[in-house]
Amino acid sequence: MQPVTIAVSNALPVPMDRDLVDLGDLRAELERVALQAHEARLLGVPLSIAVTDPRFDSLSSFHRDLRDALFVELPQDLRRWVERSMAQAGPDAALGFVDALAELARDAGPGHDPAAPEQRALAELLVFEALRLRLLLAVWGSEDFERLGGEESDIDAIAWQEVSRLLDHPELDDEQVRPGVLLVAAGHVSVAREAAERAAELRRSSDDLREELQMRARLRAALRELRLPESVLLTNALSSLLGEPRLELPDLQRNHPMALEGMSRQAMDQRVSRGRRALGRAPDAWPRRRSPALFDMLRPAT
Repeated sequence: MQPVTIAVSNALPVPMDRDLVDLGDLRAELERVALQAHEARLLGVPLSIAVTDPRFDSLSSFHRDLRDALFVELPQDLRRWVERSMAQAGPDAALGFVDALAELARDAGPGHDPAAPEQRALAELLVFEALRLRLLLAVWGSEDFERLGGEESDIDAIAWQEVSRLLDHPELDDEQVRPGVLLVAAGHVSVAREAAERAAELRRSSDDLREELQMRARLRAALRELRLPESVLLTNALSSLLGEPRLELPDLQRNHPMALEGMSRQAMDQRVSRGRRALGRAPDAWPRRRSPALFDMLRPAT
């Protein structure tokens, strides 16, 4: 086990004293992801692109799984731990995770440690993912960004732009500067700038385009309220309305194991059929989550 995976996993904000997280599996996965993140870095592929590049399969899976994990209904043990953590934390306490990772990334500069390049690449990736999820939670708080045509890929690009620009900035040498706070603030400014530019462009666009974007935004917001399997399946089934590519069910299942692992083709087809009908009715008939997901618990704090 390389020091990079131990150091980074020890920085993760998970309940280490509980049997809720298998650190052995986590470290093994981080090891694979670190190697591919480093490979992407050597090839000059920005992380915002690499996380959707099939050449980096472990990296892409990790990226998708982090998003899906936001919508997994939490067992009571983990839900209580999250509630306690949120109750005890100050407004910026969660950003301590980002601060720790940013320090790891900056400490892993040139040297004799053969694991240093992988450590930097992995720490950069996790800072990027943390900022990306924080920005997604913010833009999902309303439909405004999506109504303007903003996509998750735009948030990816913004997050990587800020991470790549700020991690090596001299300001971070000051011990009084918190990288997490700085990155989130810069990210929000960039999202606001992107939204303003899109709004200006849309004012010159047709009513049909604006109506289409509003419909997509409403549909995506509705899909985020559903149980994870239905959300994944219906997003794919309604891909033509969302302007996204449609995958064959076996490919979709491989891409979203948290949602669809072990589910038969017949079961997936049935869920799609029932879900389509439910979305045509009132929201209280939708296949919503029966217990809160991390997304639900983090929304009020965003």
